[in-house]
Amino acid sequence: MTNRKVLPLEHEHQDESYLAAIKQIEDGLESLEENVPVYTPDLQFFEQLVIEQKQMMKKKLMKDLAIFIVMALLIVSSVLFMLYQLPVVFFILQGIVTFFIIAYSTVSFVKQVDGT
Repeated sequence: MTNRKVLPLEHEHQDESYLAAIKQIEDGLESLEENVPVYTPDLQFFEQLVIEQKQMMKKKLMKDLAIFIVMALLIVSSVLFMLYQLPVVFFILQGIVTFFIIAYSTVSFVKQVDGT
């Protein structure tokens, strides 16, 4: 190998300029904090916001619950109608649903085992 001369870099000058830049940033942030007023909203604003959110959540819950009840009643009444009026169609439908549940479970299990 050949001897190479190493040139000393001016790390001290870079460190000083780096520290000076940090000091200027800190001074600027301090003057910003002193000159800009901080507005803190009053407690009533947040309490009103919480009350409004609770009311909206309650309305959404009631709507979702009403939709769920109506759909459940439709499904149960359809199944009972088919069971008593069209028992052959009911049993065919039960077989098809059972087949699809088994097929879906098998495919999901195989995908989970394969890791894909």
